[in-house]
Parts: sequence; structure tokens; C-alpha cells
Amino acid sequence: METIIARSIFSPATGYIRRGGFDWTCNPYVGCPFGCTYCYAMFLPQNRRPKEDWGRWFQAKVNAVALARRQAPRVAGQAVYLSSVTDPYLPVERSLRLTRGILEVLVPHQPRLLVQTRGPLVVRDLDLLTQFEAVRVHISIPTDSEEVRRRFEPKAPPLEERWQAAEEVRRAGVAVGLCVTPMLPLGDAEGFIQRLVQFAPDVLVVQDFHDSRGGFGADTGAAARRLLAASSWRMEDYRQCVEELRRHREVYEGEAGFFPPPVRAAVPAPPRA
Repeated sequence: METIIARSIFSPATGYIRRGGFDWTCNPYVGCPFGCTYCYAMFLPQNRRPKEDWGRWFQAKVNAVALARRQAPRVAGQAVYLSSVTDPYLPVERSLRLTRGILEVLVPHQPRLLVQTRGPLVVRDLDLLTQFEAVRVHISIPTDSEEVRRRFEPKAPPLEERWQAAEEVRRAGVAVGLCVTPMLPLGDAEGFIQRLVQFAPDVLVVQDFHDSRGGFGADTGAAARRLLAASSWRMEDYRQCVEELRRHREVYEGEAGFFPPPVRAAVPAPPRA
């Protein structure tokens, strides 16, 4: 792990995040140790290192909480995406508590907050997340197969831990989005679809692999494409899964699934005796 002194912790939203309705992004870390072979972030300008090194390094913005304390008033009531180019719940967050510190600072200012993670550690902060009037937690669960997960996401948390985290977040009364992004090869497509439908997330997002066709911006690494080509999974399998899901519920595909949460309806006060 490296540490850096950042100049700002809230950045104006750009690209699909801006198009989705967000005003700001917040990234307590740079880089990511999860090593997802398909991660589009390795292609973005924030990554100034060789793409083949993605997953082998990350940096912690050690002054993130102090910056948030100073800058939080500017994001009050606005839509904040946490995080866009890293995961806010990397394993080191357990001890550094940068994400937690930012959340603590943000509560009084009440931004509309979307938390994007594949880290089950998010449940640690439910005491804070439940204090936001507009919040949704998106958890990435791209496959039903641990074997596939280990090939494509070698150092990311196990899938069942993510499902358990999603359950805990929902039990706490916080809206949950499930992100099958990208949809990786499935062991039991029918069973996976059934599980997604039965869980009934507030938002369900699906996506095939990014493809910029050689242009600038989000893309998928060559290693992930080789893994996909070596499997029996094909575009028609993805499309069949999406069509089956749509028979049961609303499904957002790609960028359309990333938008700010609405303000939660107030719970009526109990009548006076």
C-alpha cells in the first residue's frame, strides 16, 4: 500500500456518471487490489501505471477525511457516487476507516448517496448509512460460480459473502442494487436468475463486457477477453439471461442502472395516545 496526500476528495462527475444524474464522485483510494481482469478503471486517466499492473497496487488518500470535513458543504443535497474508480471497501478500509470517516462527515449535509462496492465490509457502516435520507448500496455479484469468480476476480470477496452483505443492508432498511456487471459465465443460469428475482433488489443492473472499439474510455482488459473466449459463454447466453430476467421484473442495462437514489419517504409518526 502507498499513501498519498490528495488535493480534493469530491470531484465533479463526468462521463456516464454525470449523464446518470450525479454531481460528484468520491474516491478514498486510487487503484484496487481486487485484481478484476475486466475492470474498466484501468483504462481511465486516473490510472497512470501500466494496465498489466492493475490489481497489484493501490494508494490510500490519507487526508481524505480532513478534506471531506472541509469540502462537505459543497455537496450538501447533491448526488454523490462513492466510488467511481476504486472500491470504497477495500480490505485495508477495515483499519484505515477512510470511507467511514467520509460518511460520518457527510451525514449532517445529506447528499443523495450511491455506494458502489463488492466489499462485504459495507455492513460495518450501516449505522451511518441508515442516517441518510437518500442512499442506495450497489453490490457487484457478476456470476454464481466461485470457480469463475476466482478466474476473473482473483482477489475479490467470495460471492456468498456479498449475498449475505446485500441481505444485511436490506434488513437495515437501506435500498439495495445488485450489479451483474459484467455478467460473467454462469454455472446454473436458471438458478442464478431465480435467485436474483427472489431477492428483489431495488435496482437490478446487467451488462456485457465494455467495448470502446479502440476508442478512449472504459474498456475491458485483454486477460478478461481471453478468459471469456476460453469459456463456452457467448453473447447469446447473456441476451437470453437478460430477456428471462425482464419477464419477471424491471432490469437496467449498462449505464442506465447508475442513477442517484430518491429521498426515502418519511415514516409517519405514531398517533398520540
